[in-house]
Amino acid sequence: MSGATSVSAEVRYLNPEWKGRAEAPRIGDRTSRRANTAKRAVSIGDARGLDLGLDTSGFVLARHESAVRDFHDAAQVRDTYYREVGDAVRTMTGADAVFVYSHTIRTEDTSDFNVAYARFVHCDYSLGRAAERRENALAKHKADLDPARHWEFAWFNTWQPIEREVRRNPLAVIDARTLDLGDVIDYYYTGYQGRPGPETGSMEGGAPSSMPIFRPEHRFYYFSRMRTDEMMVIKQLDTRPDRARGCPHTSFDIEAPADAPGRRSIEARMVCAFAS
Repeated sequence: MSGATSVSAEVRYLNPEWKGRAEAPRIGDRTSRRANTAKRAVSIGDARGLDLGLDTSGFVLARHESAVRDFHDAAQVRDTYYREVGDAVRTMTGADAVFVYSHTIRTEDTSDFNVAYARFVHCDYSLGRAAERRENALAKHKADLDPARHWEFAWFNTWQPIEREVRRNPLAVIDARTLDLGDVIDYYYTGYQGRPGPETGSMEGGAPSSMPIFRPEHRFYYFSRMRTDEMMVIKQLDTRPDRARGCPHTSFDIEAPADAPGRRSIEARMVCAFAS
């Protein structure tokens, strides 16, 4: 770990018997999550003060004070927040173009699996299908990209508390430097079947995503008591070589006072385009 403080917690990993199978697991509700994952005890270090980078560890902490006053107003979020976080990530990464395409508000309400706290370690996209996703991104954004140049892509999430400091259910990530891609398994997220998904609309059959199986070498980190003017940036997939491919993440339970309120946060999803 590091000299920073750490906490002990249980997180859900994909069951190891899925490694080597021809078929992929499908998760989209609490029943399928419990059937395909198991809890593992891990130590989660406080990453404040550590040397981090999006191309190395796969995650960083940034200062970001938004002009949005009501994050439950979807139009205000799209008109203001998308521009804010897109500009911030473009500056961080040096991307030639950034396309922000969706967001999710998470609260202590657990009635909808798609917007409840994510309770299993995962990446939003398949880390093994980078070439396929690159081709899809080229087709989707071709009107905005110079066809005479070669384009690579990286997908990021931003994650930021809203309304109050995080006291419960913070977000933890696996340092990408401790992740063996051979232990990351494709799965299909089926929660959006028959309803609009966050990126491509209705996704019949599920959206290809990925999850690691447990390895004791994994190093988990979080940022303690994140404030509303702080934002995590987390890499989800990168088609460029010799960089962190992706950074699995999950929420987790942390000791808190009995009267501490539930966490509320916004995550935005975007793709960055890099020309060569």
